[in-house]
Amino acid sequence: ELSLAGMLSYEQIGRTGSLTPRKTTHFWELHKESDIPYNEMLFFDDCNWGDHCADVTNEYGVISQRTPSGMTLDEFHKGLEKYRTESIRRAAPHKDD
Repeated sequence: ELSLAGMLSYEQIGRTGSLTPRKTTHFWELHKESDIPYNEMLFFDDCNWGDHCADVTNEYGVISQRTPSGMTLDEFHKGLEKYRTESIRRAAPHKDD
């Protein structure tokens, strides 16, 4: 049976180990453990009391999608579309090149 959890190689949930309330710590740990570039990561966050998405995007360039009502299919698709759009933008030749 196919599941989202079965497709993930790495995850950082909660505040275990060296994790802190700041999601930037989670992404630093993920990057260190996986060697996946930050700009190839997609982050979904359902936090309603802070903007963790802006934190990790501003700090590391992680593509993120807020999910204030939890993960819905619509929010999942929005996140994938952001990732696709940003990936195309990053791959496009720059005018200064």
